Amino acid sequence: MVHRSAAAALLLLALARPGLAAALRPPAEQAKIDFLIGEVKKSGDVFIRNGNEYSGSRAASHLAMKLRFAGKRIQTAMDFVLGVASRSQESGKLYEVRTREGHREPLRDWLLARLQLHEKTHAGSPPASATPAAVP
Repeated sequence: MVHRSAAAALLLLALARPGLAAALRPPAEQAKIDFLIGEVKKSGDVFIRNGNEYSGSRAASHLAMKLRFAGKRIQTAMDFVLGVASRSQESGKLYEVRTREGHREPLRDWLLARLQLHEKTHAGSPPASATPAAVP
């Protein structure tokens, strides 16, 4: 019972201080993660998780929640894409996106393309630790 209470207290503390893990990430990497979540949120595309379709706003909220739970395990934008935003922890299925044009692709690829463009246009920020071609 004591362990359960301690775990509940830690969970409440983590939820009450969502910026705590973000403060432990390098600021440039946190900015890239924020950019990617923003790209999902403002997108007019359809995001598919476990066979269900979601708006960009709902998908962004889900990814932000997963990021909070991942905590300091996620240190870079590449960690975010590969460790949080690529697949369902519950089912193991890849997340997908269906563009307005009807093209369907893994969300990982969609995010990596945006990250690569963001890094090119923000030359002062350090590059991601891998390129999209190197992703399994």
